[in-house]
Amino acid sequence: MEDHVNVFDALAGLIPQIAMIEIAEASLTRDTTLTGDLMLDSISLLSLMALTEERFGISFAEHTEAVANLATVGDAVDLVETLLAVRV
Repeated sequence: MEDHVNVFDALAGLIPQIAMIEIAEASLTRDTTLTGDLMLDSISLLSLMALTEERFGISFAEHTEAVANLATVGDAVDLVETLLAVRV
């Protein structure tokens, strides 16, 4: 299973690929907001979820409410870690 640091680092590497604004990976923290700080719209969030599913071999299909409630990078990390834990 990927550990917390690896999940955060992986998401920090994926976010700049889909963001509409230039983002330095080093500037991301668990408290960085997805829609406010990163200005991700619904299409960008879907792209991030698709890239995350591919990267970790998980599915958000049964967790749409949790995905809809993601507010921060930390929330996304926590959700991925939860899905990785139940996958094992």
